[in-house]
Amino acid sequence: MIDVIVFLGIQGSGKGTQAKLLAVETGFQHINIGDLLRQESEKGTVLGKEVETTIQKGDMVSDELVFAMIQDAITDDCPGIIFDGFPRNLSQAEFLVHNFRVARAYYLDLKESVAIERIMGRRVCSQCGANYHLKNKPPKDDSVCDSCGGVLVTRSDDSPKAIKKRVQAFFEETFVLKDFFARRGELLSLPAERSITEIQTQIYADIHLD
Repeated sequence: MIDVIVFLGIQGSGKGTQAKLLAVETGFQHINIGDLLRQESEKGTVLGKEVETTIQKGDMVSDELVFAMIQDAITDDCPGIIFDGFPRNLSQAEFLVHNFRVARAYYLDLKESVAIERIMGRRVCSQCGANYHLKNKPPKDDSVCDSCGGVLVTRSDDSPKAIKKRVQAFFEETFVLKDFFARRGELLSLPAERSITEIQTQIYADIHLD
């Protein structure tokens, strides 16, 4: 079985940031479910259009599609995987523990009000895909990418209506996974309002990275 590390938390808690940093440090493959869904929607296929409509509404795609995308995304020489945005419900958690060996599940704990504020400030470059935040990682110009000069836009799934549905779905389906992994002795909860470096240091200390 492949060793995996899981990042859990409400949208805007910083899962993606910490997952990327840890992937660089460990050499593990970083699999972001949101990115996989957006890549599928960009293909313009019938399935891609269905996925695009689903994520724009803030709804969840089927577990079967998620499982299939994960299996397709895993590289042949993968030393381990860092999952970002997966699992999102108990069914997906059961799939995870039956197909992978969970080394650790990190829960980034953040208040709902702070999470929504963070999400509302996110921007992405329409050309190169660089990510910004108007407060925490601001570009020099609120509408222009520092890297390529492309136009910065709000992600389609960051509309107020979609955000509300995703936050609701988190508390209805994903929050229970905190107890799921805690009962298995795999969970470490971290305060997500701390700085990126502080959280990163705690994670590295936990898995004994120098």
